[in-house]
Amino acid sequence: MKLIRHSLYNLIGLGLPLFVAVFSIPVLIKELGDARFGLLTLIWAVVSYLSLFDLGLGRALTQQLAVMLAGKERHRIGALVTTATVVIAIFGIVAGVLMAALGPWGLGFIQSIPDRQEALNAIWIMALAMPAVVLTSGFRGVLEARHAFAIVNIIRVPMGLLTFLGPLAVVLYGVARLDVITAVLAGGRVVTCVLHAWYAKRILPDDAGRLHFDKTLIAPLCSSGGWMTVSNVVSPLMSYADRFIVGSVLSSAAVAYYVTPQELITKLSILPNALTAVLFPTLAEQIARRDEAAIVLIRKAVVWIFLALLPVTAAIALFSKELLVLWVGEAFASQSYVLLQIFSAGMFITCIAQIPFTVIQGAGRSHLTAVIHVLEAPLFVIALVVLSRHYGLTGAAIAWFLRVAIDAVLMFWGAKIALNRSMFSGSGWNLLLITLFAALGFAGVAVPGLATRALWLLCVVALVLLMAYLTGFRGRPEVRT
Repeated sequence: MKLIRHSLYNLIGLGLPLFVAVFSIPVLIKELGDARFGLLTLIWAVVSYLSLFDLGLGRALTQQLAVMLAGKERHRIGALVTTATVVIAIFGIVAGVLMAALGPWGLGFIQSIPDRQEALNAIWIMALAMPAVVLTSGFRGVLEARHAFAIVNIIRVPMGLLTFLGPLAVVLYGVARLDVITAVLAGGRVVTCVLHAWYAKRILPDDAGRLHFDKTLIAPLCSSGGWMTVSNVVSPLMSYADRFIVGSVLSSAAVAYYVTPQELITKLSILPNALTAVLFPTLAEQIARRDEAAIVLIRKAVVWIFLALLPVTAAIALFSKELLVLWVGEAFASQSYVLLQIFSAGMFITCIAQIPFTVIQGAGRSHLTAVIHVLEAPLFVIALVVLSRHYGLTGAAIAWFLRVAIDAVLMFWGAKIALNRSMFSGSGWNLLLITLFAALGFAGVAVPGLATRALWLLCVVALVLLMAYLTGFRGRPEVRT
C-alpha cells in the first residue's frame, strides 16, 4: 500500500502540470508566435538537461543513503549528505558557467531567431539560477531515500505549474519576451531549491551523526555516481538533440511543430517516473539484501505500466490528428499529427524501459546503462541528421523511435545481467505475444474512419488484457507457461 500511495503522490505532482500544459501551450503559441515558442521549448530543454548536471550524485546519494539507512552505518548519514551537497554545488556552478559561455555559441546554430539579444538575456538569467537548479536534485535525493514523497510533491506541484503558468501570466500581461519569462522561471527554481534544502535537513534521522564534510566519502559517491553521470548526461542529450538538430537543419518554427506533439506525449512519462522514483530506494535495499521480493516487485511494475499505458498511447496514436486539431488548430495539426503517431508508439516503449533501467541502477550496476547510452548516442545523432535532412520532421521522429526501441531491448538485457537472472523466467513466449498485440494496436493508425479506429482500439486492448490474464502475467514469483 505504501508503494501505491507514494506513487500516487508522485503521479499527482507530475500530472497537474501536464493538465495545465494542455491549456497553456495553445495560448503561448498564439501569443509568442511559432518562432519564439520554439525558442521557449529549447529553454525548457536546456534547463531540464542541465538540471542533471549533479553528474549522477543525486541518484547515487539516494541509493547509498537507502542502503545506509537499512544497515549499520547510520551515524555517517550526516557526513554523506553534507559531502554530496558540497560536491553537487560545485557541479551546479560549473553548469551555470558553461551555460553562460556556450549559450551564445549555440544560438548561432538556430535559424530565424526573432530577437537575438532577447534570447541571450534569457540564457544569462537561467545561467545564474543553475546552481540552485542542480542542487535541488541532491536535496530531493535525500527526501526520496527517506520515502518523503508527500513533501517532494508538495514542492513539485507549484514548481511544475509555474513552468507553464509563469510564461502564460507574462504573455497575458502583455510582455511577450523570452527574457522576462526566463526570469520568472529562474526565480521559481531558486525558491524550490531553498524549500528542498529546508525539508531535507528536517527529515534526517536523529542518529544521522553531525553534518560535516568527509573527503573519504567523495570516492564512493563518485564511483557510484560516475557511471550514472554518463547516463544522466548522454541520455537527456539524446532526448533533446533532435530539437536542436531540427532547429539547425530546418528552422525554429519547425521546432515548434516537432516539439509540441513530443511535449504532449512525453508527459505520459509521469506514470513510470512516479513509480520508479518510489521503486528505486526500495529496490536498492532489497537487491542489496538479495531479497526474492525484488523480482516480484519488478514483474508487477512492468505489468502495471504495460496495462496502464497501452490503451492511452494507442488511443493517442489512432486519433492523433483529431486531438491536435482540437488542441492547437487545423493548420498546426496538419504539420504534426504523423509525428504524434510515431511519438506515441515510441513513448509506450520508453515507459516500459524505465523499469529495467531502474533495476540496473538500483542494483549498483549503472555502468551497464552508461555503456548502452554511450554506444547509442553517436548512432542516434547520425541517424537524426541523415533522416531529418532527407525526410524532414518525419525523418527526425523515425530516428527518435528507432533509438528508444533499441534502448528498451538493451535495458532488459542489462537488467538480466544486473540480477543474474531473467526478470521473466520462462515467459518469453508470453512476452512475445503481448508485444505483437501492442504492435497491432498501433497499426490501427492505417485504418480509415473514426468509428472503425475506435472499434479497432477496443478489440486490441481487450485481447491484450485477456492475454495478460490467461498467461498469468501478473507479477507472481514464478510465471506459468
